[in-house]
Amino acid sequence: MNPRSGFTLLELLVSVVSSLLIVAAVGSFSRAETRMVDREFRHLRVREANRRVLEMIVREIRGAGFAPVVPGGFDGALNGLAVAAEDRIEIRSDLHGATAADPPDGTLDTDSDERIGFFATATRGTVSESVGRQTLPLTTDSTVPRRGLLFRYLDPCGDEILPTGGTELSPDERARVRSIAIGLTTKEGTESASDLAIIELRNRRNLRCP
Repeated sequence: MNPRSGFTLLELLVSVVSSLLIVAAVGSFSRAETRMVDREFRHLRVREANRRVLEMIVREIRGAGFAPVVPGGFDGALNGLAVAAEDRIEIRSDLHGATAADPPDGTLDTDSDERIGFFATATRGTVSESVGRQTLPLTTDSTVPRRGLLFRYLDPCGDEILPTGGTELSPDERARVRSIAIGLTTKEGTESASDLAIIELRNRRNLRCP
């Protein structure tokens, strides 16, 4: 080829096609990388949301039976576990004993902030917290699958206590509970996260396995 003749049409076509192939490859790699980063971000977001809600439930259950005027802070006779079902729990404490000279006030009306519950709503796919008669959703709609929130109640030997009648433990059955296992699963699109926590009730530590 004469150096002064420039590029031939064939050479130009090869150059253009090669450039387009390189651009397409770079674009495909970039889209794949973006999808991977987005998927990882959604996974981390679901994981963090799941842990945040579970930690909130654990923190409140740790306070079941709390009575600040009682030596040691926890009253073993107080019914800290008021409702115990597979998908619902209510705990109670005496937060309003003002001084050591005052007995626990025992005020547990329907508006009392000494009544705290957690429950799953299958129709909405949510987990909510109740304080008295007020309810606060802890997750957005459709993020908690069916049976995504489960409570299991364990006796001092570590055996599960199941209700003998109905869906909730009876008062006698609740009195045998020493530990509570909580399982929580949340999801967003194709991403999901599951965590498990086991909490020992501080006002039941005197219970021993026979």
